[in-house]
Order: sequence, then structure tokens, then C-alpha cells
Amino acid sequence: MRIMIGRSATLAVACLMLISFAPSRGLAQPKLKIPPPLVFEQKTQEDGSKSPGKVTFDHDKHVEKGQKCLNCHGKGKPFKNKAGTSPDMNMKAYNEGKSCGTCHTGKVSFSTKEIDNCLKCHKPSS
Repeated sequence: MRIMIGRSATLAVACLMLISFAPSRGLAQPKLKIPPPLVFEQKTQEDGSKSPGKVTFDHDKHVEKGQKCLNCHGKGKPFKNKAGTSPDMNMKAYNEGKSCGTCHTGKVSFSTKEIDNCLKCHKPSS
């Protein structure tokens, strides 16, 4: 009887060790595939003037600053997940607190309303 209990205990300990050293499944977060930078071409403004230049949005820069995908994407958020389905992106919307203007208020991040910040996003053509 003692031998049987000893074998059972050894088997139980071995199983627990095997489980504890095995890689956990379902607990590890998958590595997110961050989309490549998005380029928005220079537009003509409502008053007929040209914007200061095209805008390149880089997801990596926002992730480096601590932003998470769900901060901007999802139900009730300013951007959809599928390319081309988000609302029109323009300075009028930003200055009304929509799209990029949701965070670029001067409180969360730099303001879209301050002229000195234009070249942080707009890159003049060379």
C-alpha cells in the first residue's frame, strides 16, 4: 500500500512540475501587427488654399508614446479598424475635437489649433 501511495505522489508531483514548466497557452498576448505608415496627400482647404504638405501618420510613433490600439479604434472611438471607413480627416474636424483632434487638444497631446504645431504632421513637398 505504501509503495502505491508513494508512486501516486511521485506521479502527481511530476505532473505538476510538467505543467508549471510548460509554456502557458492562452495567457500570452499575441504580437500585434502594426500597420505601415499612412500617407494623406496634400489637400486644398475650404478657402481654396493648399495645406502645408502631406501628412504621414505613423502608428509606431503613437505606440512608442504609450498609446494602445483601443484608445483610437473601436466602438465609440474616432477611427474604424478597416482602412477607408473612418470619417473624413480634415483640420475643421480636428479643431472640433473629432478624429485626430480627439487627443490633439493641447491637454492630451499638442494642439491642432496652434500654428506652430502644423509641421509636426504636415511635411512640405521637396
